[in-house]
Order: sequence, then structure tokens, then C-alpha cells
Amino acid sequence: MSDRRPVILRPDELPAKDRGAGARTVPLVTSGRGATTFLNGITSFEPGAAIPHHTHNVAESVIVVEGDAVVDIDGVRTLLRTFDTTFVPANIPHHFENASGSSPMKIFWTYASVEATRTIVGTGAHSRVDAEHPDGPAGPADLVHESALITVLPGREERFEAAVAAAAPLFQQAGGARTFLLERSCETPLQYRLVVGWDSVDDHTSGFRNSPAFLRWRELIAATIADLPQVTHFRHVLTAF
Repeated sequence: MSDRRPVILRPDELPAKDRGAGARTVPLVTSGRGATTFLNGITSFEPGAAIPHHTHNVAESVIVVEGDAVVDIDGVRTLLRTFDTTFVPANIPHHFENASGSSPMKIFWTYASVEATRTIVGTGAHSRVDAEHPDGPAGPADLVHESALITVLPGREERFEAAVAAAAPLFQQAGGARTFLLERSCETPLQYRLVVGWDSVDDHTSGFRNSPAFLRWRELIAATIADLPQVTHFRHVLTAF
């Protein structure tokens, strides 16, 4: 069985990281807590506090959840009220400040990838956001992606797609399985790519392939495919934006 479980996270019960200059961060959804596609958390600012100007390698969205803030996005400063929301694409310098000298301020942030990094503009200091977990590194986030190129028999596309949807729970319950998606070629409509994220190659090749679920998976798609899937495995190298 996969170790993914629903979790309730209570910020006041979780450890916080002191960011310095009056800012403290509580990571919420991290790779160590099961995230595979995004990260989020809360940063609290004391009156007048600010964090350094920085960039990320992925898109970021921030919601002001308490107080008033100033956001500086590439030199443009904007006053934000509670629940105002920002979206900043990758590689654009920005930072947040508490607009009040007497009241606290909090933001709720989300990064579009577990591979998110932060680079401080003034110093060039560079770190992985998910490695800032107060208890140390949050766990492996570099999933192995199984990429299966599958050619479908003419006229059986809808039946194949339905079979893959029916098979999704087989993968979801497999040990080490994290993500599951199906893509269809625009240029060659009979070609599909199934991408499954695994904690390790062994979880796929030794675990899933030796399980009854694998046999059931092959049974579901057998009458719809032209040949056996062509399978390769990949690891993440770079997220540029």
C-alpha cells in the first residue's frame, strides 16, 4: 500500500523556522508530508518586519491572511489588504513586508512545484524551499517517473482511456506510487504517454510489476493496445520556470 494518507495540519502545533528580521515560517504541505506537485505554508511577520528580495525557479502565489502587507514585485511596491492575493511567475524578484509598525501580518504561500528554490538577490544565497523544514530535510522529492509510450489500436481510443481510468486505483494503492497521469499525442493521436511517479525504480519494477495489480492493469488495456508499452524511467534534473 502507498504511504499517502490524508493529514490535518494545524500551524500552531507545528515547528516554525526563524527567517530572521522578525519573520517566522511554518511549512505545511511538504514533500516529507506527502506532497508531489506543490508546497505551501505560512510566514508570520512582526510589526515592520520584511524578508529579503528574492526569486524562485517556479511560480508562487501568496494570500495575505492577517493584517496589511507591502509586496515589492520587481521594484513595484503595492499595498495589500487581508485576502489580497499575488501571483508571481518564476525568476521575478520580489519580497513581502509588514505594512504596520504595530500589528502582526501573515501570508499563506504556495509554490507550484516541490522542486521550488529561493535565491536571495542581494547575496546570491540559494536554497531549496523544501529543505528549510525546521526538523531538517523534508524527505526525498526527486521522484522517479515511469514514462510508458503506448500505441492504441484504431477505434479503441475511448475504450483505452476508460481502461486507464479504471486502473488508476491499482496504481494509487501500490507502494511508492505518488502521481499518475495520461497524455495523448497531438501529432499521432493513437499514441499515449502514461507517466507514473514512484519513490524508486524498485517500487515500480520489483514491487508493482510483481503484484496482482500489475496483471490486472495489463488485463484492462490488453484489448486496446497495438503492442506492449515502451517503458523508461527518468529523474528530475532542472525546473527553470
